[in-house]
Amino acid sequence: MKSEVIHAGYPGDNTSAMRRRMRRDVLAHAPTCVTILCGTNDAVNPRALVPRAEFLANLEAMTAAIRETDADVLLIAPPPVFAREVIERYGFDLPPDAELNPQIAAYASGMRSLAARLAVPFLDLFHIFTETGMVGADRRSLIRNEANSGTKDGAHPTEDGYRFIAALAYLALRDNRFDCSRLVCFGDSITHGYPYPGMGTLEGPNFPALLSKLLNTES
Repeated sequence: MKSEVIHAGYPGDNTSAMRRRMRRDVLAHAPTCVTILCGTNDAVNPRALVPRAEFLANLEAMTAAIRETDADVLLIAPPPVFAREVIERYGFDLPPDAELNPQIAAYASGMRSLAARLAVPFLDLFHIFTETGMVGADRRSLIRNEANSGTKDGAHPTEDGYRFIAALAYLALRDNRFDCSRLVCFGDSITHGYPYPGMGTLEGPNFPALLSKLLNTES
């Protein structure tokens, strides 16, 4: 079955901003299923911080609104960050060696518990990226850093990182037997595909574009 994928990622969004635009950017498309990938901005972006309890309340409200339409939901926790570069990039008032991932871990853990309580599938990118050692200063990191991109980033995936996320999302959707005939990929800049050509569209190496290719080339 052909899958129509709608790209609904927007850079800098936290869950409060996503909740405000959900009707226009998600429900208006009458999706059969929705992926929600968020949490980095809520947890550590000083311009977009949302307390953990409010973050979880936003997620629960969005999930409920989507499920009221009989669409399925896949909740996706954000990957970890390379904290040293994130602190420098955003000008955090923190020591260069401060840790940010424990905060993201707390939000991801809350998302996991919420998914279990609501009985919706959950993809824990934070756990997968952390336990497979895919984030750091090395060129092999799947999160952009100075060594692999020439830019101090620390938060956004490399092209290989986006491919990895697309593959994991594809397997989660398939294993849960979701109807992906009209799939909305909803989220922040990681869904948007920053900073690659085609970001925000179904072109280029962003994860919704790659997911669309996987869904539409199934044998």
